Amino acid sequence: MLRTKIHIAISAIGAILGLSAFICFCIVYANIEAGMWALLSGIHASLTFMLHCHYLKESLHVNFSRKALQYLGDFGMVGFVSGTALTLFYLFLEIYYKADILPIQTSIIIRMIWSFMMLKWGLLLYIFTKKYLRTYNDHQLFSENPNIKET
Repeated sequence: MLRTKIHIAISAIGAILGLSAFICFCIVYANIEAGMWALLSGIHASLTFMLHCHYLKESLHVNFSRKALQYLGDFGMVGFVSGTALTLFYLFLEIYYKADILPIQTSIIIRMIWSFMMLKWGLLLYIFTKKYLRTYNDHQLFSENPNIKET
């Protein structure tokens, strides 16, 4: 349970930082791309946070079906793949143009950092979804329903 609480704390920090970076980069610095990647990173971290909280409260099986968890895992995989592609793209741009981190409005490095964070949280969402899917008991799917009366 201590490990789960540590995961909750880390994902809460990731969600807060992602959402605050979205506000900071979009509104204050007008770096819309970095703000969007920060928002998507924060969404992935928030979903990971939600999964950990439900797992800790032992309410994961009550609130999520197997299909819902699989959809969350798919969303995490999409975030991972797109984050990987974006990180490699921004890395190429940074190597090619040798741009500085300032000015922040046009900084490629900040975009690359937040696309990497989206990669990380997408991968973590996928990994923890698969981990929690293994806790589901497949034999419960084939058990008899006590509310159905035989005729």
